[in-house]
Amino acid sequence: MILNNLKLMNFRNYGSLDIHFSPEINFITGDNGSGKTNILEAVSVISNLKSFRNTSDSHIIKWGSSSYYCSGNIDNSEYEKFEVGFLNESEKIKKKIKIDGKEITRASDYYGKLLTVIFNPSDINIITGAPEIRRRYFDSVISKIFPEYIDELNEFKSVLNSRNILLKKIREGKADNRQLDVWNRLFSEKAYIILKRREIFIKDFNTFFNNSYSLIGGETESPEIKYNSVISGSAEDFYKLIQWRIREDLRRGSTGTGPQRDDYIFQNGNFINFNNYASQGQKRTASISLKLAEFEMISKIKQKKSIILVDDIFSELDEKRRSNMIDLLKNKSQLIFTMVNSDYITAGIKGDLKIFSVDNGRIYTK
Repeated sequence: MILNNLKLMNFRNYGSLDIHFSPEINFITGDNGSGKTNILEAVSVISNLKSFRNTSDSHIIKWGSSSYYCSGNIDNSEYEKFEVGFLNESEKIKKKIKIDGKEITRASDYYGKLLTVIFNPSDINIITGAPEIRRRYFDSVISKIFPEYIDELNEFKSVLNSRNILLKKIREGKADNRQLDVWNRLFSEKAYIILKRREIFIKDFNTFFNNSYSLIGGETESPEIKYNSVISGSAEDFYKLIQWRIREDLRRGSTGTGPQRDDYIFQNGNFINFNNYASQGQKRTASISLKLAEFEMISKIKQKKSIILVDDIFSELDEKRRSNMIDLLKNKSQLIFTMVNSDYITAGIKGDLKIFSVDNGRIYTK
């Protein structure tokens, strides 16, 4: 899968941009704040329908405009063109997505067709941050591989929201407790589907993660990732636990148990939390290994190569880890890097290489 060209209109600091990439290696250079990362962000939008910066669509629109548009033409794929447009005008908000000119109305019919894996400095938060960050990351990877998971997750969230609304109404004396059992049953069924998906996925993912961590860090032992949930057994067991905790849920007016509160735990063979013993370098290695594992797992299961986007992370790696990472990435797929200065990276690289320079919303080929 190759991104041949990217077109932008009113996207961040770009009024208009049409950039053609090398099918192999691309470097986008420029000072901090020049807009080089915005190009990767646009690729993430046409791939994942959202920014990897977790920014809302309205904040992506260029200042003074009311809409943005981005599209990508793809080679070596069953699909040729992906388009995303967003309008925010006079309280009218509308987002359109298209594949090969056909409008797509469901995210699950779009997601996972233009595959990208994005490495960026904030990835370390997956290791060190709150459980919500880990859930969001792993949910996104599962969805790329199994698009039906998007619908399953949305159904679960809808049931969770309805149950929480009912819990609040019961607490306020505006609803009857007898209505709750139906939602307890439905919630248990939907939650169990999510739980099993995550458990099965993380067992397979660990194999790829362990291998990537050893290759980058040069260490014999890598941390294991375990899906941590208070639920085990069947959907019926889940239902019984929900029933047992009903008083607590009524008191708080929300659901305190389930996939919406589960976590992924990184720990060594002695069950010691990775964050408690790992150095900053080891944590950075682990965050990069996650993305390499994502790439490898997608390649194996979907038999497709993701486009690899790397946003200025080399400055945070020592020379050994930087060299190991480049060796691992070379010849895997199309690569698009951003960095302030590419001179110390590009010297020994062979192949079809393009270097771009960004300055105040304009891009030049070196």
